[in-house]
Amino acid sequence: MEQKLHPNVIHYWNIMYFLHTIKWLLICSIPLIIRAVWLPAWGWLTMISCLAVLFFFIRGFTFVCYGVHKKYSRRSYLLGDDEIMIRWGNAWSDNSSIIPISRVQHVDQEQDMLAKKLGLSELTITTAGDHHFIMGLAEEDAVRLRRQIIELSKLDEKDAYYD
Repeated sequence: MEQKLHPNVIHYWNIMYFLHTIKWLLICSIPLIIRAVWLPAWGWLTMISCLAVLFFFIRGFTFVCYGVHKKYSRRSYLLGDDEIMIRWGNAWSDNSSIIPISRVQHVDQEQDMLAKKLGLSELTITTAGDHHFIMGLAEEDAVRLRRQIIELSKLDEKDAYYD
C-alpha cells in the first residue's frame, strides 16, 4: 500500500512558496524603484514591472490556495522487496519513478530549519544516474525508511554502507 507524506508538509510548502513569492515580488519591484529615483520618463518600465508583480502575486496566491493540496494528493511512495516507487505531480501532471533496490548507491536524510521545526525530513536516494527525493516524511519515518532501504540494498557481504 502506498504511503502518504506527513500532513505537515502542506504547511511547509505553503510557507516556502509564500517566501518564494515574496522574493519574486521584491525582485520585480526593483524597476519601480529605479524608475521613481533615476528614470522618471520611462513609463513603460512601470507597466512591465507592475505586470510582473501582478503575475507573481496571482501565481503565488493560486499555488498556496490550490496547488499545494493538489501536490500533496499526488505524492506518495511504496517500498517493495526489490524496488521503490515514488509518485509525484502537481495540478497538471502525475509522474512516478521506480527505483530498483539493487541500483541504490546512497541514501541521505536531510532537514532545513523549517522542516526541523515542523518535524519533517527529506530522503535523498542516489542511484548511478540520478537523485530521487521524498520530501515530507516524519523524522521517525525517514529514519525507518532509510534503514529499510539500506538493509534491502545490501547484497552478500560486499555492501558499501557503513554505520
